[in-house]
Amino acid sequence: MGNVNDEGEINPILLEFLDTDNFEEKYKILVATPVMDFDNLLIDNMASSIDVVIEDGDLETRVQDLKNCVRTRSRYESLRLRR
Repeated sequence: MGNVNDEGEINPILLEFLDTDNFEEKYKILVATPVMDFDNLLIDNMASSIDVVIEDGDLETRVQDLKNCVRTRSRYESLRLRR
């Protein structure tokens, strides 16, 4: 899939993820996106945008690891905002 298509347009899933500042919304994007729409480059770019590294492995595991990282950050974000 890649992050840029043949017309030079950036992957809309990546754009939506990058444009969202809220980790809860980022998590919703990840959950709503089918695993088959991900590739390693997309996962790496999403992960680097939130300062995490997702270890190499099969695609489904990497997507799940990214979801877990974002969900954890979402929980900490909501706890921090409640104070």
